[in-house]
Amino acid sequence: MSDDRREVSGNDGDPRDAKGHGISLGAELARARERASLSRGHAAVNREGIADERDESSAQRDDSSSQRDESSVRRDESSVRRDESSVRRDEFSSQRDKSSALRDRRAEGHDLEADELDDRDELADRHTLRVEELRGRGQSGRRRAASNRERSRQDRVEATRDRRHSVSDRAHAGSDRQHSEDDREHAGEDRQRSEDDREHAGEDRGHASNDRSDARDDRECAGTDDLTGARRRGVGLEELDNEIQRARRESGGRLVAAFCDVDGLKSVNDIDGHAEGDALLRAFADGLRRQIRSYDLFVRLGGDEFLCALPNVTLVEARERFDRLRADLAGSGGSVSVGYAELRDGDSAEDLVSRADGALLAGRGHHARR
Repeated sequence: MSDDRREVSGNDGDPRDAKGHGISLGAELARARERASLSRGHAAVNREGIADERDESSAQRDDSSSQRDESSVRRDESSVRRDESSVRRDEFSSQRDKSSALRDRRAEGHDLEADELDDRDELADRHTLRVEELRGRGQSGRRRAASNRERSRQDRVEATRDRRHSVSDRAHAGSDRQHSEDDREHAGEDRQRSEDDREHAGEDRGHASNDRSDARDDRECAGTDDLTGARRRGVGLEELDNEIQRARRESGGRLVAAFCDVDGLKSVNDIDGHAEGDALLRAFADGLRRQIRSYDLFVRLGGDEFLCALPNVTLVEARERFDRLRADLAGSGGSVSVGYAELRDGDSAEDLVSRADGALLAGRGHHARR
């Protein structure tokens, strides 16, 4: 390992000190962002749970409102039927009253007829031989009169009963109308509550969406090096594992890892200051992005060390990309050393990075001997 790689310190985002001990401010900030991301993630889940509960409550209130509307309609229909029944009973009562009065008049007529027959019976006893016949007619008249009186009494009883039913029906109709009005009032209150619940549910969904967005931003910030925009070491190596698995699934295991070391960073820091060192690192990162694809993994391992994972390319193609990067940096006085390793069967992320690092060291040793 070169002196530069052993002794580089400073520059925002370096997760190690000069001897590999301690924790840099950048790493601590990354962990703080990860904790904030987890907190926002939990908040987003809680918000989503609240939104689901509000949706369920809104649906229940809608069901309740519909049921109350249906109940109001049924009660209105019942009120109409009771009103119609009350009118019919009143008509029946009036008809029975008229019938009762008619029967009373008929009964009185039969009574008068019976009295006349009684008088005729007495006259017949005195003046004619048809006494028995007349007495029979008188008895028959009396029976008809008694029958008419009984029918009149029954009519009056039925008329009284009909009037009681009419009064009861009107009372039920009034009660039904009151229930219907109460149901409509409750239905209106339920609809208002349902609208309020939907409004709250919408607000909760908005908050949940914002929380998720903030959580994604925090996770992205926690995994991104502030100075160079590269992925930080921890998340970057996890993503390298994913890239290895994807390469084996989709591109026949073809993937090249490039271990990069920005040359002379310690000298720039010591002579020109860390601001110039930061500028050198940004120039390297910007130049590299122009040579790689948007989905290629770019990781800052620490200080001046970086790693690129290039899926579905050959070793020759990868070298060409970094040759163009060297030419680009040479124009501004910078340079980079690169070691390459192709993915092999059974390789872990650590195996691949270690071989690329070894290739970098071997290349430097070869140049030093020359």
